Amino acid sequence: MPDLFDFFKENESKLYEAPSDQAWKRIEKKLERRKLGLRREIPFLQPGTVALILVFLLFTAIIVYYFVKHGTK
Repeated sequence: MPDLFDFFKENESKLYEAPSDQAWKRIEKKLERRKLGLRREIPFLQPGTVALILVFLLFTAIIVYYFVKHGTK
């Protein structure tokens, strides 16, 4: 059974091969799509969601204040 170190030593020259221009362009396109997709994948940073969370927190604070002030009878 060949050793993993020997495998890498025998194929060391292949590590320095550069991909073709077409391969680089495909890689760059994929990276660019990912970069654009990340902006859309973070919904909690969108203004509508932030506004909804603030309204929910305000509503919760009003309910807590009401029950503390008037008590639960």
